[in-house]
Amino acid sequence: MSTIHRIKLALMKFSQAWVACLIAMAGGVSLYHMTVAAKTGLVSSVGVLATSYLPDAYRTPKNNIVFTFFTTFIGDIIVVPTHYGPVWMEAFVTGLLASLFAFLFFRIKSFINN
Repeated sequence: MSTIHRIKLALMKFSQAWVACLIAMAGGVSLYHMTVAAKTGLVSSVGVLATSYLPDAYRTPKNNIVFTFFTTFIGDIIVVPTHYGPVWMEAFVTGLLASLFAFLFFRIKSFINN
């Protein structure tokens, strides 16, 4: 994978994590929440850059969705204190939402290409 592809991948995963974090975070949308979501997206995209050096990490949609979940989960658990349930619950929901966005991206992309 080239450097340009890694940067594009990191930007895409940043946006997926950012939106997922905004949706999962309790308290509505505010400048504070947008900043926290951006931090989560940044930590997630750094994780994506690090894992992009693993062989075939983001080559298939299934691998991409799994790596999206874990990098977003870890990014959220590092940055955001939970607002509901156990400590890991909000990070889990955020990771699931980011994975859903990655899944939808692949479905829409395949629909457009056909």
